[in-house]
Amino acid sequence: MSKNTTQQIIDNLNDDSFPSILLLSGKWGCGKTHLAKNKVVPELMNKYDQAHYISLYGVSSLDDFRDKLVSLSYFNSKHSINNSSMIKNVIGNVAKGFGDKGATLALANSLAQPIKHKLLSKISNSAFVIDDLERVSSKTLASEVLGECLNLVENNINVAMLVLTNEEHIEDKSILEKTFNNKVILTSSPDEIVDVIREKYGRHLDDAISASAKEVISRLKISNYRIVLRAMQRFVPIKAQIEILHDVDKKVALSNVIKQVFAITYAHYEYGASFDEICQESTRHSSDRDKVFDSEDTPKNAVESPEERLACLRLKNIRHCISASTDDVTPALISYCLNITPMPVELAKDFNLPIQGKLLDRIKSFNFYDLIDEQFDAAVEETKNFLFDSTVEPKHFYDWFRVLNAYFFLVENEYIQGNVNDEYKRAKDMLDDPKALKPESPLHYHSVFFQDMHPKVDALYRLAKPSNDRLFIDIKQSELKKQFLDCWSTASSEISQNYDMKPFLHLFDAKEACQAFDHWTLRDIIEFGQFIESRYTISNIHEYLQDEFEFVRQLKEHLASKVVSMPASRLKGCLNLLIKNFLDKGVKLIEKAENYNRN
Repeated sequence: MSKNTTQQIIDNLNDDSFPSILLLSGKWGCGKTHLAKNKVVPELMNKYDQAHYISLYGVSSLDDFRDKLVSLSYFNSKHSINNSSMIKNVIGNVAKGFGDKGATLALANSLAQPIKHKLLSKISNSAFVIDDLERVSSKTLASEVLGECLNLVENNINVAMLVLTNEEHIEDKSILEKTFNNKVILTSSPDEIVDVIREKYGRHLDDAISASAKEVISRLKISNYRIVLRAMQRFVPIKAQIEILHDVDKKVALSNVIKQVFAITYAHYEYGASFDEICQESTRHSSDRDKVFDSEDTPKNAVESPEERLACLRLKNIRHCISASTDDVTPALISYCLNITPMPVELAKDFNLPIQGKLLDRIKSFNFYDLIDEQFDAAVEETKNFLFDSTVEPKHFYDWFRVLNAYFFLVENEYIQGNVNDEYKRAKDMLDDPKALKPESPLHYHSVFFQDMHPKVDALYRLAKPSNDRLFIDIKQSELKKQFLDCWSTASSEISQNYDMKPFLHLFDAKEACQAFDHWTLRDIIEFGQFIESRYTISNIHEYLQDEFEFVRQLKEHLASKVVSMPASRLKGCLNLLIKNFLDKGVKLIEKAENYNRN
């Protein structure tokens, strides 16, 4: 924290032209409390016999505040023994008038009011830092607390008060104007924020990581220390895991990850961005994003209400946060940073960490500037082979386009020889080969680079993406069908995560499902029945699940025919329960939903 700010505070309190009471103002999380406790209080101890920090959080009355002042002044200082003797003499005089019982009662009530006022008037050579003024229960109490502070400063001997608050959350700002002649507004530079991080996490930060942290702090204009420290709490465990991975380019990975963690954390805690919002921003195609976020492309009158303007501004800020990270922000990293899930086991894959020795990764992440000429030439050759060699195994769809975008950047800006139009034709030829690319989920691969793609790459991306999405859905549905027919317990996890209000049963053949029950466990059969019953209890299911209604009817009919010819057995008993207890109810709920929709 700035040494100049601390000295500015001390100089203001030492100025005899005004009462020694000063306001330190700043937004929540800007470091007021850190500065006061770690810098200002030690400096005040050089001039005053005592210097104390008091938080008003939880203080419900002026008496509560006075009790804190008395307690710290007489029972929490190097003069405690002498002070205790003085208080005992005062209590003794009270006891003479009221007996032992009167003295006990006075003590039990944190001293009688006359005694408390007497003790307050005797406070001297003391400095107090009063924090969280905006958190008191009412503006009346805030006014009373400030009045008490001003009274002590003006009437006691050598008493100083530094009051900390977030002015934006003080309802009646006139009480500040009446109390303080001077105030200091606390702001923090990126260097100061990094210094605070180094104080607590110094052993986890080398020069390269510190530089990356400073870069993202500067770009996002982060000034909230609480958010910064939250980000570091998430980053440190990741760093520990990266350092024990053998195949990861640790330097590049740590530089990328700290930017990503800061961006995600800031978007969440500063703008309230949810997991879904951050994921959507990371994956949304540039054309879709422009419609929502780019105010420059939006007519001035398109957004009318103040609420809509604020909502658009918030989304634009979230976009700015996520674009500040230099590499892909994956769902696993977002989920971890938001404390939704623990750190994944396959860290390199789930956090998309760069692999050591893969020069292709250096091109893909635009991190090729420190390569020597021989390495750069080898990286370019590896990139060309990756993009245009159809004899090797298929490339992941999003990975291929990301590399293609980086390659076009090199050609366009003449880092390498080539012609953009020629490379476009080569890339299009690759896309014409149905086996060249491996379909991939947009939720699996997140890339902010797609918002700034080269126009020709963007054209190819738009051309190929519908086919990728369709093929990926086909593959996932085929996998789900296999899982479902094998056993319910395996398929249920995928279903609960991705098909809660999305139809899927219509993808299966009712006869095949009926046969699958022969090798399901009995528990699987009952749990599937419970799933069917609960699935159709929602009143508006027709809107979401009508595609699978016919499957449920057919399954019930096939099972009813099947069990008739079965001998008595545990399997037959479970299938009878499935029909009577669950499928019957499911069909009735479906019919109810259909009738409601017709009416």
